[in-house]
Amino acid sequence: MATLDELLKQKDDLDKKIEAARSAERAKSILEVVAMCERYGIKYADLKPHMTKQRAKRGGKAAANSSAV
Repeated sequence: MATLDELLKQKDDLDKKIEAARSAERAKSILEVVAMCERYGIKYADLKPHMTKQRAKRGGKAAANSSAV
């Protein structure tokens, strides 16, 4: 059975391999997205609404409750 130190070393090695794989796949994915955008004429403005979180509108229910105090 492996010792704690050996297992921690294995974990560290795996973490490094995982990060390297993630980085490589991310770079490849970005190139694919850029190629598709060029192919279909997609601009950043077309993508932005799909990439940002919707925020709660001001003056909604929370504002109405605070003014009732």
